[in-house]
Amino acid sequence: MWFWITISALCFVLLLIVEEFIYYFWNRYLYGANYERKRRWWSKLSVAGVIFKRLFHKRENERSNTNSDKGLPL
Repeated sequence: MWFWITISALCFVLLLIVEEFIYYFWNRYLYGANYERKRRWWSKLSVAGVIFKRLFHKRENERSNTNSDKGLPL
């Protein structure tokens, strides 16, 4: 019994996924690619990358300053 319930649920989920893909690609075919959304996504990623880079770089500077103040080799 559980076997058929599981198979039915998986088929339903697969049907939902296929329907969403069809909907996405049909809209992309009709209206074209949304370049504005893609630009916003890349700008958010680049801002996040800059923030992480600055945090990492700042920690690197703090480590080198503390070692040089104590007279330890870098």
